[in-house]
Amino acid sequence: MADGCYNHIYSVLVENEQDTLGIIAYSLYKRQKTEFIQAFKEKHDREPRDEDLAPFHDVSNSPSQIEGYRNQASQLAQGFLDASIAAQVVELEQHYSDKASREIRQAKPGFWLGWRKVSWAQSSSYSCWVFWCSSPGV
Repeated sequence: MADGCYNHIYSVLVENEQDTLGIIAYSLYKRQKTEFIQAFKEKHDREPRDEDLAPFHDVSNSPSQIEGYRNQASQLAQGFLDASIAAQVVELEQHYSDKASREIRQAKPGFWLGWRKVSWAQSSSYSCWVFWCSSPGV
């Protein structure tokens, strides 16, 4: 602002460097201000002066609008978290489903594979018994 007036909305919306919701709220304020300036330029065919921005600043700095920016920021952040968690849930479900399927297949052989193991074990036992019975002195 050219006349030395300074809008303190950043410090009102953002409490500290880790205040993510405040930073999102400030970006919502800046988006609204940019839209106001664009609309002003289209309507008046010139850049706004400080006095042209005064009505915008009066409204955007009101307690209800400050609360509105914070509520919008909270909704955006919640939507982002919900989408992120939903995506991760799908990924984890697929991972553990695949893992469980692999472990089940490894622990429980198929019918033919199991039958071959039983047949081999029986024939091996039978061969050992025949060999032992046919040994001299038995």
